[in-house]
Amino acid sequence: MPLPIPANLRALAKRPAFTLTAVGIVALGVALATTAASIVDALVFRPIPVERIDQLYRVQSGIYSGTMTPPDARELFDRTDFPALGYHHRYSVEYNSGNHAGLLVLCELQGDPFRVLNWKAAQGRLLQPDDFQLGSEPVAVLSHAFWKNDLGGPDVIVGESLLLNGKSFRVVGVLPPEHDRIHRTTKPHAWTSLAHTFDSWLFDGRNAHWQRVIARLPSPEQLPAYQTQLDRVTAHLKQAFPAESQNLDFQAVHEIQAGRESSAEAAQQSYIIVGLVASLLLVTCFNVGNMLLANAYRREREFAIRRSVGASPLQIVKSLLGESFGIALLGGVAGVLLSLWLVDLADQLPLTRSVDVRLDTTALLIALGTTIATGLISGLAPAWHLARGNTADSLKRGAKDSNVAFAAKSLVVAQVALSAALLTSTFLYTQSLKRSLEFDPGYNFENITYFRISVQSIPEGRRYQAAKELRQAISSIPGVTHVGYGSTRPLGGFGSSHIKTAQFDPGIEEDNCTSHLIFVSPNYLAAQGLTLLEGRDFLDTDDGWPLKVAIVNQAFGERFFPEDQLIGQEFWPWGDTGEPAIRIVGVVKDFAPEPWAKTRPLMILPAVQPRMVMYIRSEGPPATIRDSLEKLVHDPKNEYVAQEIRDFSYARQSSLSNERGAFYVLAVLAICGLALSSAGIWYTTRQFVRQSRKELSIRSAIGATPGSLLVLTLSRSLRLVSSGLLIGCLLSFFASRLIQSSINGVEATDARPYLLMAACLIAVATVATYLPARAALKADPREALSEV
Repeated sequence: MPLPIPANLRALAKRPAFTLTAVGIVALGVALATTAASIVDALVFRPIPVERIDQLYRVQSGIYSGTMTPPDARELFDRTDFPALGYHHRYSVEYNSGNHAGLLVLCELQGDPFRVLNWKAAQGRLLQPDDFQLGSEPVAVLSHAFWKNDLGGPDVIVGESLLLNGKSFRVVGVLPPEHDRIHRTTKPHAWTSLAHTFDSWLFDGRNAHWQRVIARLPSPEQLPAYQTQLDRVTAHLKQAFPAESQNLDFQAVHEIQAGRESSAEAAQQSYIIVGLVASLLLVTCFNVGNMLLANAYRREREFAIRRSVGASPLQIVKSLLGESFGIALLGGVAGVLLSLWLVDLADQLPLTRSVDVRLDTTALLIALGTTIATGLISGLAPAWHLARGNTADSLKRGAKDSNVAFAAKSLVVAQVALSAALLTSTFLYTQSLKRSLEFDPGYNFENITYFRISVQSIPEGRRYQAAKELRQAISSIPGVTHVGYGSTRPLGGFGSSHIKTAQFDPGIEEDNCTSHLIFVSPNYLAAQGLTLLEGRDFLDTDDGWPLKVAIVNQAFGERFFPEDQLIGQEFWPWGDTGEPAIRIVGVVKDFAPEPWAKTRPLMILPAVQPRMVMYIRSEGPPATIRDSLEKLVHDPKNEYVAQEIRDFSYARQSSLSNERGAFYVLAVLAICGLALSSAGIWYTTRQFVRQSRKELSIRSAIGATPGSLLVLTLSRSLRLVSSGLLIGCLLSFFASRLIQSSINGVEATDARPYLLMAACLIAVATVATYLPARAALKADPREALSEV
């Protein structure tokens, strides 16, 4: 049955308020649903870009988040029959290629990686078996994005030299654009063999749990045989290296499953977003359906007149279905355009910074199909009724009061309830973000400036001296009081290790022997504003391996030496590795590694690292030393690479990026929920007032004032809103319990978010009711009373 779409579009143009509202609601629902699905696809479901990913299995070690040491990985390769690869990423690796220099992410490989991945080179070749042998020529494969964006996309790159941390690698190939990662959330710029790693201890280090291993099995039926081989490798390693392999347990897990398990936190946030957006899409569909139903029944007299002058039932059905389809079509087109913008915006959220958010066409088609189907179904019901109605009765009574009754009221209640939950969650996140920004980390952060520095290109024996000279140069800047470096940025968390003491052995009770760690320089404590409770700070003579001394926090002493004097106590920072014990020379007051994190044992060790964060404390605000500092650390003649200079406020903002991302998403959803609720309340109230014109006119004729009639209309609408608020408070309570783990400093039972939510919704409902009611009450009551 062809629909007269052009004629229907012209008819819709004659009712711009109705048309724009309906089209806007459809567009909003389509765009939100598509964007949410695109975010979830990027965070949870999109696999790494590998053909036949169903054949890939990740080998989990059972310890250290499933990672294993490089020599353990090679034992696995040699003692199993299926091709496998081992990989890990190195961040902030210095590179230099002609006129281009900076920092990149490097993926170090071993095994048979490109056979497992089944990748082909876009230029040159990929790494071959000979490239993984010790003593081979150092070669590198580049990502397409790095070759094009960072190196300028030169026509000739294969065969050129690339310096990585001062070591020369010959470029042998470039990957295609789509082959950009081996881990879901990390995109390396270059790929090299682990045989040419920059740290000599790493290749054979049996305590360096860095590598992840992936194997390719031709069919699922071969998994039991492969697992049997893994069990044999586990048994061999436990026998050959009992101290290092005591808790080892190799298990093959499907790569898709392993990827989703590793992103469980993001998945939980994503599912909450999907649930909220799915509810919004559902309300959108019912809202549009209700508008179409109410609009059709309001025109009952119009269609009765059409029937009386000869219009057939089929023509009326086609007219109504055409209008419904036209709204769905216009809303769908607008929704696609809005989706493109929202997806681009979502790609810049902190929540999605490690993935690429792309438009999910499947979700877009589902959302479009749902809204179009809703429009057609909503047009079909009144079309069937109006095409078969009694012309005389319709002309006598006009629109009936019951047509906008239960369905419309239920929709308003549902919209208000959903908006209440969204608003309450948003206000909770707002309070949490505000209190997190006021969070006291436990040290004096006023007048702190910091920047990241890489000394990886400097020979290892000269790194400490180079860092010391830099500290001295910065100290000579007028206004600088203290300078020191540490291995982590402010509020960026710490590393960890399993230590050993006379009372605690990680081989027996691994979970009870964990301590945070940070590598620092002398004067780091003063630069950070940390309080040294007893003992001394580090000296220049303390640096160097093997480590001899350490400073610990109060929690360290309470955990490992609860009954003893801390100064002078000894422990082994890396567990039972055969290295000498180190002595505690100082105790520092507990401080937070990141906002709202629990205080845990911390050991502070004196050693320069390849990548560090330099901290500068000044007498005045950071701006007073910035120019001099910029000139010093960004001099092209420097051996080191210094990144952008920041102040502490930037670190505080960065540490709360996930909270801010969740807040932005919830804020958008809350605003959209308010918009939908406002539209539903406005349109439903408009229909109530129109269908109550006779009643209001009679009340006016017998002496009711316009003010009392306005109050009557408002009270009817606010009763619906109150019902929605009651349900919304219950939904809000359950929603706040779901997100309690991701908000800090605020309890789910705090009354303020609920009061703010109620005030906001009542204000919106009052305005949405007042405007159409006031317009209707201005009409001449004689017109309503004269209706037959």
